[in-house]
Amino acid sequence: MIELNEEQRAVSVNGESSAALEETFRALADEWRVETEMHSSISKKLRHPAYQKIIALGEPAIPLILRELRDRPGFWFEALKAITRQSPVPHDERTDLRRVREHWLNWGREKRYIE
Repeated sequence: MIELNEEQRAVSVNGESSAALEETFRALADEWRVETEMHSSISKKLRHPAYQKIIALGEPAIPLILRELRDRPGFWFEALKAITRQSPVPHDERTDLRRVREHWLNWGREKRYIE
């Protein structure tokens, strides 16, 4: 298990994630993917300790999650909802994963978390 320290949670002055935070995120994301790739249950994937630790990183992880969602689509929506306590996805589009992804990426661009 990866333990998080204050440095790993830090965000630099210009708003970009610190190298330590990004390294921690990458390690957790890789652990999560490897250990849950065979699960058919989405709820098991979302309860995985590495996924929960990513959520615990809080707001500094948002740009990292959005870039991951942009570059390697996966089930990042619940982590984003847990951290932001909101969802930009209209209720009638919540079952269309492609549209859900598009809404979150547009939200991230509007909020300037990603380009």
